[in-house]
Amino acid sequence: MSIATVETGHVGSLTQDQEEKLLQLWAIFLRSCDPELYRTDTNHSGQTTSTTSPKQRRKLFSLSWSEDTVKSNDVPSVPPKLLSELEAMKMSAQEIKLIQQVLTKLKPDELRSAFFAMMKQDHPDTFLLRYLRAEKWDVSKGFVKFVSALEWWSKQQQVEGEVIRKGELHALQQSQSATGSTDKKDGEGFMAQLHMGKGFFHGSDKSGRPICVVRARTHKPGAQSEKALNSYILYNIELMRLLLVPPVETMTLVFDLTNFALSNMEYAPVKFIIQCFQENYPESLGYMLFYNAPWFFSGIWKVIRGWLDPVVAAKVHFVNSVQDLEQFIDRSQIVTELGGAEDWTYEYVEPQQDENAQLQDTTTRDSIMAQHQRIGEELFEATSMWLSAKDKGNLGDASQQKNRRVDIARRLRENYWKLDPYIRSRTLLDRIGVIQAHGNIDFYPDKGGQGKTKEENEKEAKAVVDQVEYAREAQVASAA
Repeated sequence: MSIATVETGHVGSLTQDQEEKLLQLWAIFLRSCDPELYRTDTNHSGQTTSTTSPKQRRKLFSLSWSEDTVKSNDVPSVPPKLLSELEAMKMSAQEIKLIQQVLTKLKPDELRSAFFAMMKQDHPDTFLLRYLRAEKWDVSKGFVKFVSALEWWSKQQQVEGEVIRKGELHALQQSQSATGSTDKKDGEGFMAQLHMGKGFFHGSDKSGRPICVVRARTHKPGAQSEKALNSYILYNIELMRLLLVPPVETMTLVFDLTNFALSNMEYAPVKFIIQCFQENYPESLGYMLFYNAPWFFSGIWKVIRGWLDPVVAAKVHFVNSVQDLEQFIDRSQIVTELGGAEDWTYEYVEPQQDENAQLQDTTTRDSIMAQHQRIGEELFEATSMWLSAKDKGNLGDASQQKNRRVDIARRLRENYWKLDPYIRSRTLLDRIGVIQAHGNIDFYPDKGGQGKTKEENEKEAKAVVDQVEYAREAQVASAA
């Protein structure tokens, strides 16, 4: 498996201007979820003072896996001090208005909690940079997209509780519930899609991206409820995110249109997929390949293309043969049903009744969660110090805090994988050994460990990042 090249605009390959944009986004985010800006009182001399002690402030840093969440029903939408800081960043009145509007969606504690919960094992900067790149480095628009995605993920779709924690075993238990119940229909619809392999992950492309194949011919409109269908889509996107090992940040999505008929077409789920990737999981697609499309699909594509952002549309390719697929995926990694040499067939392995026992161990969960909280506090502190040092022109301190954040991001990732069994229901990929303990990913577990471990991937990733950074520094030195 080869490793994707690190391009400009990603962690380890930011230009000076891009780093400044990232710092601006961090500044707005940190201030927006700082309870000190929202929890103020006025003393007898007319001065504004904090109503929280340092000990209380530490407690305010809570994450959504913990029940200890601050109740802040009467928090104002945007405090005056934050507005003045946005003005100091030379943001226009319209940009400030957009930020004001989006911040009414989540309270400070909710914003913080949703950030860490949705980020999972991702590098914090990688997570934020997705939204900046998606909005072409417009900081205010990037922040609006970022907060909107957090609100959509945590409140509208409730992905953490309804998809990640419940998972396959819950759907199986639903399918076995009382005849005629809504839960039974939702569970049956979800499980049916798993059994038929409507979408499956197997292998990686030439750049190390995980591959998801969608068998479009298996979709029957109305065969499952909208909830079951959307939950299945979100379930697969969240699985994909777990398979991303730095510096790989995107997936390759193959829509297999072999034997696809007009009776298989349904626009609502297509719109939902597009919304997911464009608005809420931006910069997650490497390629979207339509394989073996029938002649009539050109009319369908005209409709779909109209919904796509030009950047996303540019990632779409039509491939009509295994030779075309080989531009993106080695033939040895293309499954035989697509004409390749990878002799592998999708088979669903049923959940075990006790496989999610660790979800009930709240004592261990809360202990690891407390560690995650402390590391998160370190991240916010180091980021604030990085921002302050940059503002003061103290390049030595800025570099020191920047390096410190590298270590913090690593520890956040490692801690997430310790926490993972206590907050995430097991999946097919866990049962067949693709997702392994401590975040090790093996795309080919049936081949005796052909896939690389997390440590091997991260070692190669660091080599790529170092190479890009060396080339950039050499270019700067040459220009000087």
